[in-house]
Amino acid sequence: MDLIYILLLLIGGLAFIVLELVAIPGTSIAGLSGLALTIYGIVRVYAEYGNTWGTISLFVSLIIILILLFYSLRTKTWKRFTLNDSIDSRVNEIEEDNFKVGDKGITITRLASAGIAEINNQRIEVYSITSYIDPKSEIEIDSIKDKRIFVKPIEQERI
Repeated sequence: MDLIYILLLLIGGLAFIVLELVAIPGTSIAGLSGLALTIYGIVRVYAEYGNTWGTISLFVSLIIILILLFYSLRTKTWKRFTLNDSIDSRVNEIEEDNFKVGDKGITITRLASAGIAEINNQRIEVYSITSYIDPKSEIEIDSIKDKRIFVKPIEQERI
C-alpha cells in the first residue's frame, strides 16, 4: 500500500475521531469508524514500513488522540456549543382588568384549540371552547381561568 493511502487512512481516522469528540458526542459510527481507520492505518504502517515507523505512527496517533480528548473534555470547548440564554417570558402576561367575559374580538389565526386573536386591540393567545374556529371569525370571551382566555365563536344570523 502506498504511503499516501496510509497517511489518508490515519488522517481520515483522526478526522472522524475529532468529529466524534467535538461535534457528535457519544459513541457513534463516526468515532468507531475513526478508531477502525486509525488502527488499520497503523497496522498497514507496521506491515509496509517495519517496526520503527509503525511504532512512530502509533505514538504520534496516540498523542494526537490524547490531545484531542483533553481539548474536547475542557469545559470551555463545550460552552461554545451550549445554549446560554434562557426563556423567561410567558405566553400571556395579561392583566385581568383588561379583559372580561363578554368582550368581543376577531381571530387572527385558526383556533385549533389554541391560537392568536385580537381582543380590545391586543393580540393574545386564546383557547377555543369548541373544536375549531377559522381565521377572521368573530369571537367572544367565554371565561378566564389562570390567565388563559377561553373564547367561543359568535353565531352570525343567517338570512
